[in-house]
This record gives sequence, C-alpha cells and structure tokens, in this order.
Amino acid sequence: MFGSKNNRTLDTKTRKAVMVASITVLCFFLSWMTPVNAALFYTGDVHIESLSATINVTDQAEVTVRYTLVNRGAATEEVGLSVSPAEAAILVDGTTTSNPVIFSPGQQRELALSYSMELFPSEFQRITFNPMLFFNNMASAHRIDNYTVQMVLPEGITRIISASKSYDDSKIENGRLVVTWQEENVYPSALNVSWTTLEVAIAAIKKAQPETIATAGEVVNVEITIQNQGEQEVRNLKLIDSFFPGAFAAVDPLDDFELVEPEMSDPHLYWEKEIDYLAAGETRVFSYSIEVRNLGLQTRLDPLTVLVNDTPVAASNELVLYDELTQDGEAAGVGLGFPWQYIVIGSAVAGAVGGIIGYRRRKRKAAAG
Repeated sequence: MFGSKNNRTLDTKTRKAVMVASITVLCFFLSWMTPVNAALFYTGDVHIESLSATINVTDQAEVTVRYTLVNRGAATEEVGLSVSPAEAAILVDGTTTSNPVIFSPGQQRELALSYSMELFPSEFQRITFNPMLFFNNMASAHRIDNYTVQMVLPEGITRIISASKSYDDSKIENGRLVVTWQEENVYPSALNVSWTTLEVAIAAIKKAQPETIATAGEVVNVEITIQNQGEQEVRNLKLIDSFFPGAFAAVDPLDDFELVEPEMSDPHLYWEKEIDYLAAGETRVFSYSIEVRNLGLQTRLDPLTVLVNDTPVAASNELVLYDELTQDGEAAGVGLGFPWQYIVIGSAVAGAVGGIIGYRRRKRKAAAG
C-alpha cells in the first residue's frame, strides 16, 4: 500500500540556489518549446544506443557512465564529442581520443566518463545525476534505447526519501542499499535522489478527490496518509505541502495554510501539520482542500515532505490533476516532440524537499528572533 507562519527573506546561499534552479528550468522549458531551436540539436546518424551508470556513494559520490554509440546511417560521420560535467574524465573505446571521432556506417563505439560529486556532512542528503553528452556542441535529438542507473548508498541507509524517477529494484548487497532505475526509448533527464541518516521509516501517501479536473476554479480535496513503518516510536514530526499561489488557493482549513512571500524569490503557499507522536506501526490521516486557480499544460500536486526534528525523512507521491500532453509527450503546438515535462517533473521531488528546507530555516530564525 505504501511505497516508495513569518515572511522572512532567504539567506544568500538559499536565495541564489533557488534563483539559479528556477532560471535553469525556465530556460530549458523555453528552448524545447521553440521549434526554431531545432538547429540547436544534433540530428545526425550517431545515436546513443545505451547509457549505463553506477553511482557509488560514501563520503562523496563516485560516478561512472558508459555510453554505447552507433552510426545508424549509410555514410561515415565525424562528430566532436564533449560531456558535462566538463571535469569528467573521458575515454573512447578505452583510450583517449581527440575530436572529431569517426564513425563508419554501422560502427559501434564505447564512451566512458567518470567524475566525483562532493557531499557535505548532514542528516539529509540529495544528489542530482545529470551527465550530458554533446555532439558538435549540441544535445542529441534522439532517444536513448536503453537507460540504466544503479546507485549504491552508504552503509546504514535502508531507504531513500524520494526520487524523481520510479525505481525498478531496491535491495541490500554487502550491507549497502542498491537502487536501480531502468528505462527504454527515453530522452535523458535529471535523476534527483534524496535520503537521510536518521533511522526512521515513515511512508506518506497523497490522494486527491476528484483525481482529475477539467477546468480552473475546481476545488480538490486532498487526503494525506502517514504511517510509521519502523519498530520504534517517532516524535516531533511535521508534514508540509507547498503550492504556487498563482496556481492554487487555500480553501479549508484556512488556519493550516500560510502564504510566504520572500523578497528575492517566488511566493509560496504552505500547508503544515505537526504530529507530536507516532507509535510503531501507527497510521494517521489528514485532509485539506485547495482551489485550482489556473491550468497549465500539466497541473500537479508536488510531493508532500515529512520532517522529523526539522530533517526531511520522507516524501509522498505527486499527483497529476490535469494533463494536456499527448501519450508521446508532445504538447499541442510544441515542436521536436521532446518531453520537456520530464525536466519539470524531474525537478518536482527535489524542488519540493529543497524548498521545505529553506522554509523550515526561515521559521526557526523567526522563532529565535
């Protein structure tokens, strides 16, 4: 059943991070939405047949990625290959190779890259896996046939809080949690994963009634189910949901909502509920109502975040209330067929959890003041 109030300014680092993330997502969105930008994408005959990655997390994350590239055309093709992050070490067919790289018709070549991501000591951890392979300084317009990512978490971590993609497998190997994502015929998009060192096992499920809506102005009743799946009681829990006030408005109970308007970032509407005590195996259910003020190409409820002693420990599922996208991921009038919604949705879990952290910091500062 279970799965996986104070208007204060953001501190400088948090404000910059929010602004950079917002601008990045917006630029990505606009670039995919503009058909004239087709010239910015590589449409040649060299395809990424497969991407296979391993992320080994200890005190830092060691990342290795292997691409299988193939020339599916009838002529020899020369392409300049580059990667992001720029500091990654690159090998083509096991050796360093200068550009351009030559592909004969039907030829397969293996590209390997490796790099490290620094982690800072904290009870809450979050990383983003988003390696990019460029052809003549352009992102590929082709889908990847096979995509596999395996993440090995540190000893003592038994579950992840959230992931922007549904994972296919999760198991313990040699005392470490191994989580695997596998997809076929997809465009690459960022994989955001978070976890905590706190030894709690909280599950959260979000439901909406109605499950889908057709027009703006409809009221949606949201039900939140929280369960302590661990063997020990958990104290000092907080449930926090976040909304853009331009898209949603609070309906009931109004005392559970707060509108926060920072000076240097977008305003947010928060729903918050505190739980003093949750016994082992105990389940609690909460509810609230919101009005959907505006519809976009896709209108959704982001994941709810569960905190224990102000540290995120779990995130619920997200819910799509309205979807104007076709099954192929194309929106009416949008060129290229690139599923830009994955970029936005892929950021939802990490963005929701990250936003809650900033929100809680502001509330602590306000309480201390």
